[in-house]
Order: sequence, then structure tokens, then C-alpha cells
Amino acid sequence: MLPPKLPSPLREEMMEEAVPQAIEENIDVEGCHFYGEELPDLTGETLEFTGCHFEKCLFRPCGAQRLVFVDCVMEKCDLSAMRFEKSTFQRVAFQGCRMTGAEFSQTPMMNVSFENCLLDLSSFSEIKAQHILFAECVMKECSFFSFRWQDWVLRACALQGAEIQETALKGMDLSSCDIEGITVPLTSLRGLIVNEGQVLQLAALLGLVVKD
Repeated sequence: MLPPKLPSPLREEMMEEAVPQAIEENIDVEGCHFYGEELPDLTGETLEFTGCHFEKCLFRPCGAQRLVFVDCVMEKCDLSAMRFEKSTFQRVAFQGCRMTGAEFSQTPMMNVSFENCLLDLSSFSEIKAQHILFAECVMKECSFFSFRWQDWVLRACALQGAEIQETALKGMDLSSCDIEGITVPLTSLRGLIVNEGQVLQLAALLGLVVKD
């Protein structure tokens, strides 16, 4: 997996100034450090952020037509209920972010990592992903639908009550995750890597009753 490439030094900017300027001049927002900022309204706009560091920033549904993030770091940001539809993420790192109920739809992801993030009730639908990592994330009742992936790692994540549909899981290793109550089609279980205790949990999907 390739990490984000941030320029040095970054410019200290305010999103309420940098974003409107970029839209007016039809340019990308590049090489900025945003601290404690809030993404402004972007109704109907398309905007690209390149080489930016967002720290403790607030993202809310903003009406953007499309957002693109390339070589960006989001550190301890709040993206709860944010909707990313037809957006693009390339070499992006989410670190310690709150993303409850965030929606990713028809969104290509390449070299994207989520570490120590709160992703409960989030959804990923019709995604094409290459080199993607979820590490030590809380992902209770999250959903994956038609998640097309190459090199997808889930490490020590809380996946209780998660739902995975129309997604191939052959070769996926969930042995370090908590998968209690997970919903997976029987056809997707073949080739899934789990630990001994998880076999008993998955037996419920087959309608089996395991006696002590």
C-alpha cells in the first residue's frame, strides 16, 4: 500500500477561504493544512483536494456533485453522516476519525487506510477498491454491498452485526476481528479465513445448532 505524499511545508489555510477561491478559479485545493475547519456548502460543485492534511475538521453533507481526495491525511476528523457519492480517494489515510453513518457510493478507492476509526452504521456500496486497510476500527452494523476489491485487509476490527452482500470473500482473513452477528451469504463463505471460535459463530448462518 502506498501512503499519502504530502508536500512540505504545508500552507495553513481556512477552508471557508481556500475552497471558494478554488471553485472561482477552477483549480484544485493543494498543499494545505486545515485545523478545526468545517467543509463549506458545495451544492452542485466538483472539487479536488491534493496533498492536504485535515486535522480535527468537520465534514457534513454539503451537496457536492463530486469530491476527489489525492495524497490526503484526515486526522481526528468528524465525518459522521457524510455522503461521498461518485467521489475518488487515492492515497488517503483516515486516522482516528469519527465516521458514524458515513456513506460511500460508487467511489473508487486506491491505497486507502482507515486506522482507529469509528465506522459504525457506515456503508460502502458499488465500490472498486485496490489496496485498502481497516485496522482496529469499530464497524458495528456497517454494510458492504458490491464491494469489488483487490488486497483488502481487515485487522482487529469490531464487525458485530455487519452485513456483506454481493462481495467475494475468498482469501479474506477475518480471524482477528469480532464478527458476532455478521450477515454473509452462504455462497460467500467459501475460502473465507476465520479462527476456530468464529466457525461456531458462522454455523448459525447454516442453520446449525452447536451443542456444548
